[in-house]
Amino acid sequence: MEQLINQDKFLINFVPEQWDSVTKFRKFKYIPLEDNKLFKRGISTTEEHLAKFRTLAEIANELIPKLEIDENELKKDGYTSAKYSRQLSSIVECNINELYSSLDGIRDVIYAVYSDIQGIQKKSTSKLFSKAKENMYPTNFPIELNNLLSEAYDRWFIKLRIYRTEFTHGSLGSCHKDNKTNKISYMHSGLGKNQQALIIDDFISYINDTFENVLLLQHNIFEFLYNILPLEPTILPCGIYKGKFYMRYLEPENNLTFNSGLCRSMEYSTACPLKDKCGAYTNAIKHNKALEKNI
Repeated sequence: MEQLINQDKFLINFVPEQWDSVTKFRKFKYIPLEDNKLFKRGISTTEEHLAKFRTLAEIANELIPKLEIDENELKKDGYTSAKYSRQLSSIVECNINELYSSLDGIRDVIYAVYSDIQGIQKKSTSKLFSKAKENMYPTNFPIELNNLLSEAYDRWFIKLRIYRTEFTHGSLGSCHKDNKTNKISYMHSGLGKNQQALIIDDFISYINDTFENVLLLQHNIFEFLYNILPLEPTILPCGIYKGKFYMRYLEPENNLTFNSGLCRSMEYSTACPLKDKCGAYTNAIKHNKALEKNI
């Protein structure tokens, strides 16, 4: 009979080398905020909105080639419904909104951790950044976080905030593909000046650059929190073998690898098939021998 899962193979799900900073951070408990809903919601918010961004980006990539249908319709009939331009514009505007929403999650996490500091923002993401730029936070607010927020405010946050506000409350823009450069331009009447519409010649590059900036800010903030907060050790599953979870004890080290921690499944009747090349198994043997010497 065919098996749904091949239980003779070790199904690994402990791969810390592939964790981003948010994933690594949420693996460990921060006891003072263990029951804080805003703290936990903030972590999931910044993570999940970037996941939505990636899904929307996949849809956008599928729509881009279809802009030629609008163009061919215009050439043939002298008119186009701009169906795919409107669809792509809707998606990329949502991309911008998702990037901003991920910053809302960062705001919630910072507020939860530093709620005892006067002026920390609970509701306004914009003020979270602008107050850092204006050095309005007290001296007990970490200068590292203040610098990260202030630099982001100058480099890319203001433009993202302006676009997000218009895309949320204003009309729909339009996308056009330049057949010579293959770049996607974007036009929006509500974002221009002096009665002229805003035109971004390479909107896809702008979105990608902003995504990288948001991702870098997220990484730096959660790396800072990971290194400065007294996180608790945890027990995590390494993987599944013959229908049983194999576990390991893990400290919040700076450089986590597959060899980090202590194996917690040495007493299993079926030994882990990776034990001969797993540092956690070797660490557990050394740890147990050290305990025996102290008895």
